[in-house]
Amino acid sequence: MSFTVIHNPDFGKIEKAGFTRFQFQRLDALYLRALQSKALTCRMVDCDFEEGVATFSYAKAEGHPPMFQFIIRQVGPRQVMYELYQQGKGRAFKSGIFERVYERLEGAIEALLPPPL
Repeated sequence: MSFTVIHNPDFGKIEKAGFTRFQFQRLDALYLRALQSKALTCRMVDCDFEEGVATFSYAKAEGHPPMFQFIIRQVGPRQVMYELYQQGKGRAFKSGIFERVYERLEGAIEALLPPPL
């Protein structure tokens, strides 16, 4: 019986599970674009570390129900799910890839913005 060691040089390049600072900055920049045109004026961030859930909620004004909720949920040791909820529609999209859900949120928020001059 012999043991063979398998070396995978790409293993170090595999993205770690979790929510990155860059992803947070992209969600924040999207909110700031909406704030600049006054399409959305309230953002709430909630983190539950015991449950492994973070929620970004975007509302028209403080005291209004959120128009959009971007939820980051740790579902396994190396797996994160991203979900987008929209007011009146429920869960609009769910994916394990941040970019897909972010693009849906970006499109929905850009639909609220006035056309550029």
